[in-house]
Amino acid sequence: MADVRRTIAEQAGYPPRRVTAAVLAIGAIALGAIAVVAIGEAVSRATMSISPVEAIVVGERTEERLVADRRGSRYAPFRYVSVELPDGTTAEVRSDDLAVGADAEVYRSDAGAVFETPPDAPGPIEWTVCVSAAAAALALGTASVRTMSPARRQA
Repeated sequence: MADVRRTIAEQAGYPPRRVTAAVLAIGAIALGAIAVVAIGEAVSRATMSISPVEAIVVGERTEERLVADRRGSRYAPFRYVSVELPDGTTAEVRSDDLAVGADAEVYRSDAGAVFETPPDAPGPIEWTVCVSAAAAALALGTASVRTMSPARRQA
């Protein structure tokens, strides 16, 4: 009869509350860090200013990279061209269309990155994933704190 009044935390087969709280807290911290990085990346892409720049294509190279699709993983060639910008610096741009020696319009970000086409701003799915990760981290943190609170007995 004494076993009937036991709380869940005291029953055999359940981990101690502190272990459960620690696992939830570690998950909350990890997911929170991922959310912060994802939100930071999305915000930087959303606020990035891009300006078109005239450049001269001065060289090219091909690089083998591992790609994955429905048929499995394989190496595929990617073509990179070197472009000389008006200020004299050179940059590499991945392009299948730009010919060596031709003038090309490329896009330069305020951070100095160079693109063949302007990058897309984050879409609603990316923002939803960022917000969901932050909300899940908050929920795990709340569950971790609530796990450590003493169980309430109902009379």
